[in-house]
Amino acid sequence: MKIFWVVAGFLSALSVTQVKAQEENPPEKITLQLEAQAERNDAEPEDDSYELDLDEFRRHPLNLNSASEQDLTRLRLLTVLQTKNFISYRELLGALLSIHECQAIPGWDLETIHRILPYILVGRDESVYSALKERWQGGDAAFLIRIARVLEKSKGFQKPLHPESSYYEGSADKIFIRYLYNYKQLLSYGFTGEKDAGEPFFKGAQKYGFDFYSFHFFLQRVGLIKALAIGDFTINFGQGLIQWQAASFTKTSQVLAVKREAARLRPYHSAGEFNFHRGVGISLEKRNWQSTLFFSIKNISTNAEPDSSGREELFTSFQNSGYHRTPNEIADRNNSQQISAGASLHYTAGNFMIGLNAIQFHFSKAFKKPDLPYNLFALKGKQLGDYSIDYNYTYANIHLFGELATDQWLHVALLQGALVSMGEKLDMSFVYRNISTAFKSLYSDAFTENSIPNNENGFYTGMYFRPGRGWQLNFYSDFFSFPWLKYRVDEPSRGRDLLFQVIYQPNKIWQLLTLYKSEQKASNGEIQSSGTHALSTPVKQRWRISTDYELSKAVQINNRMEFVWYRFGDAFVRKGFLGLAGVAFRLRKFSGNFNLCVFETDDYNTRIYAYQPDIPGNFSLPAFYGRGIHYNINLHKDFSRMFRHAGIHLRVTGWLNWGQTIYSNQASIGSGLDEIPGNKKSQLKAQILIRWQ
Repeated sequence: MKIFWVVAGFLSALSVTQVKAQEENPPEKITLQLEAQAERNDAEPEDDSYELDLDEFRRHPLNLNSASEQDLTRLRLLTVLQTKNFISYRELLGALLSIHECQAIPGWDLETIHRILPYILVGRDESVYSALKERWQGGDAAFLIRIARVLEKSKGFQKPLHPESSYYEGSADKIFIRYLYNYKQLLSYGFTGEKDAGEPFFKGAQKYGFDFYSFHFFLQRVGLIKALAIGDFTINFGQGLIQWQAASFTKTSQVLAVKREAARLRPYHSAGEFNFHRGVGISLEKRNWQSTLFFSIKNISTNAEPDSSGREELFTSFQNSGYHRTPNEIADRNNSQQISAGASLHYTAGNFMIGLNAIQFHFSKAFKKPDLPYNLFALKGKQLGDYSIDYNYTYANIHLFGELATDQWLHVALLQGALVSMGEKLDMSFVYRNISTAFKSLYSDAFTENSIPNNENGFYTGMYFRPGRGWQLNFYSDFFSFPWLKYRVDEPSRGRDLLFQVIYQPNKIWQLLTLYKSEQKASNGEIQSSGTHALSTPVKQRWRISTDYELSKAVQINNRMEFVWYRFGDAFVRKGFLGLAGVAFRLRKFSGNFNLCVFETDDYNTRIYAYQPDIPGNFSLPAFYGRGIHYNINLHKDFSRMFRHAGIHLRVTGWLNWGQTIYSNQASIGSGLDEIPGNKKSQLKAQILIRWQ
C-alpha cells in the first residue's frame, strides 16, 4: 500500500491526470455526469447521441438569433433558467449584434459563455425552413467503422472440455459501423450495424452479418410536421415517470441539472439494442398546440420459460445487455414481440406548459418475475398502460416543473421540482418525489435514487453558489426512503446522499476542484438463524481533488486523486484509492493523449469509476477495483490531405487507442466465461471516419 501513496504524491506534484484536451471528448461537465451514470447503472453508457449533437454543433455552430429553446436544450450546457433568460432577452431586445452581448443576458456568466463558445455563433436571423429538394442534396454524409479487441483470450473463446459446456460462438472482435446523412438537423437518415465480442459474424446464427442492425429516417419542420420518424426512434415524455429513452443524468455535482429535457421524438442511431422503439412516430405543431403519436413493433430478447402448468411460455426478465454469444444467449435472441403505442398532447402559452401523455405495451408472452418477496408488486401479464400529466411554469426567477402519473391499476407516481435563482450569485434546485410501491412502467428514467421510478419517496435540495470571481460552490442533499423491499434489501429502508464541491478557476488556463460525497443506504447483512437478513447501513464516503492546467494551445495537463471509505459502523472500514495522470497534445500532423491510472481498493464496494478519453462515440468508464495500474494511449490523425492530393474531396480521420490494465495481486481477471488467466488485460481499438458532402 505504501508504494501507492508515494505514487499518489508524485502524481499530485506533477499536476497531471485524466485528459480533457482532445476536442472530440465531452466537456468536463458531461464526463462527471457520465461517471455518475455508470456508477448508478453499473454499466458503461452506449448512447452517443449527445456526442453526435456536439459534433454537429461544432461543425455547424448554432445561430443564437434563430435558435429555438429546444435547440439550446440539445447543447446540455445551459441550465433551464439560463435558456429561459436568453429567450426572454431576445424577445425583448431583438437579435444579438455580437457574441459579446451574451454577457448582458441574466444568469450567463463568463464560465457559461466560454463553455458554449465552440458551438454557437451570432449571425443574421435566417429561417430554418428549406425546400425538401435542398435537404436531400446539401447535407453532410459520414461513414464510421470501429473495431475493438481484447488481446488476451478469455475462457469463453477456448475450446470447451465437454460438449455441453457453454462457450462463445464468434470471434473476439467488437465491430460497429454507422452511415449517417444530416442536413442542418432538418433531415437525417442512416443505418448502424453492431457485433459484440463473442458473437458470430456471417456464420451460424448470424448468417447476415451483424447481430444488431438499426435504421432511421428523421424529418423536421415541414409545415404542420414538427418531426417525423420512421425506423428506430426514442420517445421522451414529461419527467420520465412513464417514458424516457434519451440519455439522462441523475445526481451529480451539476446540481441544477435536475429537470428532464429532450425532444419528445428523436432519431435513434446508437449501439444499444434495447432502449428504443421501432416503427413510425410523428410530432405535429399548430400555434400553441403540439401532439406526438407513435406506433412500434419490435422483437425483444427475454429469458423465456414454460409456466407452472407447462402449457404456456412466459418470460421472467428482459435480456437488455445485447449479448448473443453463447448457445443460451442466442436462443433468447428476439424470442418475444413487443407492440407499443403512445400519444402526447401539449399546450404552451407564454411561460406555461401542460401536457397529457399515454403509452400502452403488449407482449407476445406473459411477463412474470420469480416469486420472491421483493417482486410482490412487479409487473405481471401481457399488458401495461401508463398515463401522465406533465407541466412547467416560469415566473420571474422561479421555474416549476413536474409530472403526475398513474399506471392502468391506478398506482400513482408524483415528481415535483423547482429551480430558483436567488440573484447573481446563488441558484437552487428542489425535487420531491412520491412513487407508489406498486407503480409500474417500462423504458422510464426519472430523477430518482432507484434506476427505475418505483417504491420511493424523497426530497432533494441543490445549491449553486458563486461567492466571487473564479469561485463555484455546489452542494446537494437527498433524503429518500423505500416503503417496500428491494433486491438485496429484505426490509423497508431509507438513506441519504450529501455532496459538496468547490471549484476555483482564476483564469482560463488553470482550475482546481475538490469534491466530497457521502452516501448511506441500507443493504442485507449476514444471514441470521431465522434465515433472513438483518439490514446494515454502511456509509460510503468519497473525496476527490483534481487540477487542470493548460500549458499552451498544444499541451494540456491535469490531475485527479480520489479516496473512498466504506464504513460498517465504527469497527470495519474498507478503503480505496485512485490516481489519474495524463497529458494531451496537439502537433502539426496528429494529436492525442496519454493517461496513467494507479488504483488500490479493498473490494468491489470501494470501486471507483473514472472517465478515460477514448475514441469518439465509444465511452470508456471502467470500474477500477483491486490493485494495479492502467494506462492508455489515444492517437488521432486527419488523413484528408492525402485524398485532396488525389483529387478526391473526402475528409478522412483516424483514431487508434491502446489500453492495458495490469493487476499486482491477481492470478486471473474477471469471472465465468469472461475470466482471463493471468494479471493483464489489453485492448486495442481503431476507428475510421469518412465525411463527404
